[in-house]
Amino acid sequence: MEGDIVYQVMEHVGYITISRVHKMNAITKAMAEKLQEVADKVNKDANVRVVVLSGDGEKSFSTGSDIKLLHQYGNPWELRNRQDYCKAIRSIRKPVIAKIKGYALGGGFELVLASDIRVAVEEAKFAASEVKHGWISGSGLIQILARNIGYNKAAKLVLTGAMVDAVEGQRLGFINDVVSLVNIDAFVEDMAKAMTALSPMALQLAKQDLINSQNTPLDMGLQYENDLFAFSFTTEDSREGLQAFQEKRQPNFK
Repeated sequence: MEGDIVYQVMEHVGYITISRVHKMNAITKAMAEKLQEVADKVNKDANVRVVVLSGDGEKSFSTGSDIKLLHQYGNPWELRNRQDYCKAIRSIRKPVIAKIKGYALGGGFELVLASDIRVAVEEAKFAASEVKHGWISGSGLIQILARNIGYNKAAKLVLTGAMVDAVEGQRLGFINDVVSLVNIDAFVEDMAKAMTALSPMALQLAKQDLINSQNTPLDMGLQYENDLFAFSFTTEDSREGLQAFQEKRQPNFK
């Protein structure tokens, strides 16, 4: 049952690693609770500007909840009120990059979809596998996937439980970048480091606006975005950005 969520911060990047290699990084109750603790730390730490989420090793990103441990929930009420590890990732206000190696199945696929930018190795595999076990996803896989790639494409994955690779995931629209195994670490590192040079405030506002766009009528969304823009223009980051542009230098956002 052992396993851990490893968290470290280096140069404004928070690295969250799901570490239970011998069980394909399947998640226990304790690990789910720790993911929420880590998410709270990320939100409170101004030093962290970007997050990279990954699984330990090369065989599996995560296979979601450990099916063999689901009996720990004594009744449907306990199951409904479990610690939702995907909600924990979605609660992070800063950009989250998923670095995906190996299998992302069930709740592991949900963790991918809970992330903002998804980078996968060519050999990565994805499946909404819950229907094969007699239940459906409970942490947003169906809802988010349908919003990401459309009803029909999502329906084929959800209603068949079919497994697809990263290239197909990119074609369908739920994977951003497909990179070779030898290059993915450097690729994600470069992306994260580049994002840390951007305005932390603007990144968080932009992410919030993107999330809001998924469930808001366009006219309301446009007004919301304009309000966020007006607010952002009053901040120290905005003043620094304008001054840096005028002085023809890179901005130094705090």
